[in-house]
Amino acid sequence: MFGLFSNKKEAGDPVSPEWAQQIHETQDRWFTFLQKLEERVEALCLAAIPELKAMRSSTDSIYEANIGQVWSGIRGQINQVQEKARETEEQKIRPFYRQLKNAGVNYAVALQFIETCSERYRRFEDSCHSWQDQLEAATKQDHEALYQKILEEHEQVKNQFSCQQCGAPIYLEKIYFTTSYLQCPACRTQNTYEPSTLAKSLNWIARDLAEERTAHLLDAYRKDAGQDADLYRHYLRSMFDEWNRIVPDMAASNEKFYQRQLDDFNRSV
Repeated sequence: MFGLFSNKKEAGDPVSPEWAQQIHETQDRWFTFLQKLEERVEALCLAAIPELKAMRSSTDSIYEANIGQVWSGIRGQINQVQEKARETEEQKIRPFYRQLKNAGVNYAVALQFIETCSERYRRFEDSCHSWQDQLEAATKQDHEALYQKILEEHEQVKNQFSCQQCGAPIYLEKIYFTTSYLQCPACRTQNTYEPSTLAKSLNWIARDLAEERTAHLLDAYRKDAGQDADLYRHYLRSMFDEWNRIVPDMAASNEKFYQRQLDDFNRSV
């Protein structure tokens, strides 16, 4: 019983040249392997990020599913690379560490080996997560920039629509984001106005934009740990006011939605 660990080398015992060489070679192969995987992920993302940004900034693909499909495909490839690293770590690095322990190799040396390899693996994972964050950021819509594009387009087209019957100009006094029927002020003919793809996106981004513009108010409530309910009520009212300013045509339905949100919150506090 007292000789149970007699075959284990003490912490200060030297490591045989054979084991030292195997440790060195195994660690080098692991580092080289992870470096190649990192380079593969980096090359993939460096090529994909500009493409995703171009797709997102394109008016024609603002809400098309192909952006999500591209992002999902790239993420899948990164996951495959990560899985390959995990499998190699389980099949090569961990078994070799157990082999070192079973062979009675200097405990401190074996421990340093596994910790060094594990730290390199963590850096690989951190690199993958960093690239995934950059890819996700590339797919996110800049709602403020898109809204400015919508406003600029409206300035360009608001005086260009004319009656299909008599040709009289029909002024677009607001941004129409759905198909609308506008009466000609000259001949009273109803004209169908079809907004652009860019203008149609206004209704889709309005709430997100309003939430982004009032996010600091929500942050104030959260930093207060929800102690002051009036902070949330102020945020909610401000967010809906902003939403209504962006799309005034939705104000009536938005106010009903606001009241439901407010009632639900009041019941919760």
